[in-house]
Amino acid sequence: MSSRVSQVVPSSAPNYSISLRVRHPTLDPDMLTQNLHLEPLHSWRAGEPRRSATGAMLGGEHRESYWAAPLPGQGVGAAGFALEPFLSQQLTQLNRHRELLSRLQAEGGQISMLVEVSRIDTLTLSTGMSRKLADLNIELELQFVTE
Repeated sequence: MSSRVSQVVPSSAPNYSISLRVRHPTLDPDMLTQNLHLEPLHSWRAGEPRRSATGAMLGGEHRESYWAAPLPGQGVGAAGFALEPFLSQQLTQLNRHRELLSRLQAEGGQISMLVEVSRIDTLTLSTGMSRKLADLNIELELQFVTE
């Protein structure tokens, strides 16, 4: 088991947030919530009516299930950890659910991590981090946010 690195980030360091996102043809999103012990910000099941953020009906049904939850323990600025050690720690946690993630992918599901980051000029992920993502077959989506 890898050691956990706790690096305090200077206040000029980038702020980031990371969410785990799952799309699946038929998944019951509650199953992910129970198995991963993460509370989703957004989730719906294939076939459910489409609704706006305020709950108003939009018409039609969702074609696929969707589940997105922020990863625990995130912070920003001086209260946070450097991005790569935090991401590494989260991938280590997700590796404990390898069988579940592999099954979802075999059933046509897609799993990704959305990293929203601000105050950054360059972002480099190590080859070790790239291997961890590839090993779990998790796509990395980067969104650069201007404040």
